[in-house]
Amino acid sequence: MVAMADHNTSYPKYSRAEILADGLVHALGLAASVIGISLFLAYRWDHISTGQLVALCVYWVGLIAMFTVSGAYHMTPWERFRAHLRRADHATIFLKIAGTYTPFVVTIGTAFGYAVLAIVWALAAFGAITKLFRWSAPGRWNAALYVGLGWISVALMWSVFETSAAAGWCAAAGGILYTAGILFFKWESLRFSNAIWHGFVVAASGFFFAAVSLAVSA
Repeated sequence: MVAMADHNTSYPKYSRAEILADGLVHALGLAASVIGISLFLAYRWDHISTGQLVALCVYWVGLIAMFTVSGAYHMTPWERFRAHLRRADHATIFLKIAGTYTPFVVTIGTAFGYAVLAIVWALAAFGAITKLFRWSAPGRWNAALYVGLGWISVALMWSVFETSAAAGWCAAAGGILYTAGILFFKWESLRFSNAIWHGFVVAASGFFFAAVSLAVSA
């Protein structure tokens, strides 16, 4: 997940306590993801289609990759690797966002939904490739790009609510949390701002995990 001073090429200076807090937030997000996936497979394996399972795997891989790569980027003690990890960190966010759309669209199953999914994946692939091979510095508009890509989901919200009202409300809550977290992403002078921002990401990811699980189980 994006570092606070993303418009600079150097990594921000955080205290030991701030780094520890951020590490714990990442560990919580990763552990919760693994537990959630395991529980879903244990209880819902026989209640979903093959297409839904494939779509879920795409989403789950993106989710795990985001927390894993982000944790490696923010926690690495080797500065010479950090620039490469930052590129990978930013790229996996695009893939996680597009991956989140995939189970919803497969469950909805409409031509319009697949058209939206194709646009989202095209933009995400472009963004990820650009991050990996083109932009040496992340750019100051990272958060806006990610949130904008995420809010394309408004085009599908009616269909999601028709599939499962609970899934729709969880998805809306997740989007609101992501957007609200940007305040702390930009508030660089606030102590523990990076951990707080990532806390919003973990909470939002939890709501989206619930939304996806409810939608495919409807």
